Amino acid sequence: MTYRIFDAPDLRDWLAQRPDLSERLGGEAADWTIREVSDGNLNTVFLVHGPAGALCCKQALPHVRVAPDWPMPLERALYESRYMRAVAPAVTGLMPELFAYSPDLFLLVMECLTEHEVLRSALIADRVTPGFSAVIGSYIARTVQATGWVSQPFETGAHLLEQFSGNTALTRITVDLILTDPYRVCDRNPEPEAGLREDVKALQTDQVLHRAVGRLQERFLSARQALLHGDLHTGSIMLDGADVRVIDGEFATMGPVGFDCGLYLGNLALHLCAAPHKAAALRAEMLAFWKAFSEDLRSGLQNAGGDQWALSGPAARKELIEGLLSDILRDTAGFCGLEMIRRTVGFAQVADYGLCATEAERLLARQKALQIGRTLVVESASLRSFPDILSLMGL
Repeated sequence: MTYRIFDAPDLRDWLAQRPDLSERLGGEAADWTIREVSDGNLNTVFLVHGPAGALCCKQALPHVRVAPDWPMPLERALYESRYMRAVAPAVTGLMPELFAYSPDLFLLVMECLTEHEVLRSALIADRVTPGFSAVIGSYIARTVQATGWVSQPFETGAHLLEQFSGNTALTRITVDLILTDPYRVCDRNPEPEAGLREDVKALQTDQVLHRAVGRLQERFLSARQALLHGDLHTGSIMLDGADVRVIDGEFATMGPVGFDCGLYLGNLALHLCAAPHKAAALRAEMLAFWKAFSEDLRSGLQNAGGDQWALSGPAARKELIEGLLSDILRDTAGFCGLEMIRRTVGFAQVADYGLCATEAERLLARQKALQIGRTLVVESASLRSFPDILSLMGL
């Protein structure tokens, strides 16, 4: 079948011709309800409900959905399907189940999370069940164990490099939007509000900051520790009470583990800047995240069979694990800072700042995010413990 952008009737007809999918919906095609819920930047998403069940259908567009003049390769859907298949055995119940992928239509069909809400929206509306961050910490630790050089034979890493090295268009977005654009004059950056213009100019001329960003650019581009989700923020997570799921793995690439950790924590920190009255709850979430991540990783790597540590005995392995966690901690702090800066002054900013009651409060929140972000980036290489990161956030 030749690629075309589906509307609801197209999707209905296609599903009706797939017994493996139509049986999950039940009834006849005329009985199904189809609702488009696209709200991201890159894809169209339909929820299909039938008498017996529901499906979520996500199709890649040949351009950015919110910027039609920005072309985008359709193959990103392929990489998302590969990511889901690569990590699914390790994170059962923590992501939607993938039922089918059409390479002609660049269409993924997966479990429908009808009752779930996007974490960012739930945070803004105060509809979260405490402890969700521990699930994300465990999720990242499990993906590291399933895909990392420290835990798997080198053939696993070599295969993953081959599978994901072609995801260059979305990795280019990361390199530009997170690692470069906020620190230079760039047409993609939105015009800053008047009160923030001097802060933006300072970012673009701060040589100390630029050198620190350069170190993180090198880490992202050269430290191929494990398979990353690549875009793990509060808009890429859904929850229904204690049921937490990670979605949208199309930015997947091999990279430094601290990148996923940092992006997630950076979005919690942005929420903190916009809603400082939630400081105690957000501190608890960040601590729960790092505790679950570090403990699960320690446990999983203690007897892992990767070639990287093949000659290490129990005592040496324990020391190696702690060294790895220290490296991840420093990367986490740096990438956390980069995420806070780019989501404040770069392309694709966050809705969390809408919690501020006045324009003056919003400006102060954004300035605070930039200050914390810069400090984390500049000081990341010297941090020694997770409480150090929290201290720099004022927690």
